[in-house]
This record gives sequence, C-alpha cells and structure tokens, in this order.
Amino acid sequence: MGKKGILALHELTEEQKETIQKIAPDYELVETKEDELVSDFPLEAIEVVYGWGALGEQVAFKEGSRLNWVQTASAGVDYLPLEQLEEREVALTNASGIHSTAISESIFAMLLNHTRGIGHALLKQQEKKWDPVESLVELKNRTMMIVGTGHIGKETGRIAKAFGMKTIGINRSGREVDYMDELFTQDDLSQHLKKADVVVNILPLTEQTEHFFNRDLFKEMKNSAIFINVGRGGTVRTTDLIDALDNGELAHAALDVFEEEPLPEDDPLWDREDVLITPHFSGVLEDYEASLFPIFEENLKAFVEGKELPRNVVDYKKGY
Repeated sequence: MGKKGILALHELTEEQKETIQKIAPDYELVETKEDELVSDFPLEAIEVVYGWGALGEQVAFKEGSRLNWVQTASAGVDYLPLEQLEEREVALTNASGIHSTAISESIFAMLLNHTRGIGHALLKQQEKKWDPVESLVELKNRTMMIVGTGHIGKETGRIAKAFGMKTIGINRSGREVDYMDELFTQDDLSQHLKKADVVVNILPLTEQTEHFFNRDLFKEMKNSAIFINVGRGGTVRTTDLIDALDNGELAHAALDVFEEEPLPEDDPLWDREDVLITPHFSGVLEDYEASLFPIFEENLKAFVEGKELPRNVVDYKKGY
C-alpha cells in the first residue's frame, strides 16, 4: 500500500501530535507552513485532511488521490466543493457544536447593545456627550424566534429562558428541542413571525436556504422586531433587508455575516444607525484548536479502526 498520510492544516500542539501518532501509528503526520508542505510527502497518499484550504483542495483533486475523510474547522461547509467530494465518496465532518457558547453569547451581546442602549452610549462617549436614552427595552416576557435549532440554537434558547423570554424554535422537521416553548417547521415560519420580538437566524447556507429571509418574510415581522444574523450571509437577501428597515417594517438588525465578505467599504449597511455590523467573529473561541481537536480525535479513532465516523458527519444531501 505504501505511505499513508494525515495532512494537518492547523497548528497542532506537541501533545496533539503525539495523540495522532498514538491513534494512527501507520500514518505519517504531514504538517504545513503557510499552506505549503513541510516535507515532500506525496499528496496522493494523504487519506485524511484536518482543516481545509488551497492545499486541501489540491489533495482532493490530485490524480490518484486516496483521500477518504476531511475534518473541517468550521460548522458551515458551503465553501467546500461538496458535489465533487460526494462523487469521490469522501467522508466529511464539521466542527458543529464547538461554537455554541461563543455565538449564543454574541447574540445576546448584539441584542443588549440595542435594547439597553449600549451602542448609543458608546457613540455618545466618543463625542463626549451626556445623552441618556429615554426609552429602553427589557427582554423579560419578550419572544425570541430561533431559526435553526442545532447546538447554537439550543444554547441560545437556554440563555433566552434565563432572561425570562418566550422562545419559538424553527427547524426543518418541527422536532422537539429543549428550551423551546413552541416549535414549527421552516415551511410554517411565516405564519408565526408576528409573535416574535427578536428573530435570530442561525441557518446554514444550502440550496434551500439561499435568500431564505427576503422581502416576503420581512413584511411578516413586527415593525418593532430586531433581526439578528449569525448563520450565513447568503441566507438573507440584503437589499430586501435594507428595504424593510427603510420602510419601517423592521426596527433594527445586527449582522455578523454578509453576502459578500469582507463587507465592501462602499456598502450602504456601514452608514446605517439601525444596523450593527460585526466582522464575522461571533464564533471566535479562546482556544479554537483545543475545542476542535476532540472531535477530530474521536473520529480518527473510528477511522483507523474502519468504523463509521461517530461525530458531526455532514449529510451531502442536506448540505450540513
């Protein structure tokens, strides 16, 4: 069979390297520096890619490639060549679950920035102006609709309940999820939007969710509603969001993701006082590698034993 390699596109600690070598002694750990191989290991002999990038793509499409499995460092996988990987029967696992605390905390930071006047105060501080806000909003007894009830959505629901909020969960099947007072399918979402004071979008980007939030849905929201997007930028038609804000069909938007990233300097969103922009950092963790590696480790044990991968296997049909 010859050489067998595991390509690491993320910096590993010495302890993590030792763990990989202990689990997979028959595999050579191939490391990179600035997306270039440190050694002259043949790309076609790499069976596992930990991470993704230009080098990962070279491995996947190398003639004679023996790539069997890719472990991404992200929850979303819409940036990968999914059709080609499926055709080549490459198993794909993602980082779903590791961002739940960071992103759910970011959601409430974005929300409180508006409801408690924090953003206003920061702007006035820069102007050295004492300008109290006369009307602020309490979250208690307000209703949050959480569109996408996976790990992040569930944790967001837990925190919402701690604030005394009512919660509505939206998912594909309508299956029950902890911390949700009501649950509905995506097909029924529009019928319940008027109940929501806050709408949180955590949807992945798939063919079914592209521009899911558009003019029709924004028109169904309360004109006092707050819209938060921490899912994928492509799930929202930005021009329709701007129109909804201009027309008073929506009160405020907080956006961490965008249809085009980085957001161009001339994008009209920058100039809006009713929009909070954060540069796609809601999922940043204190130690990303330490959070990601246990998923890879568990899957690697199963992989070398010829078993099915146990964690975060992406369904190519669903796109997540």
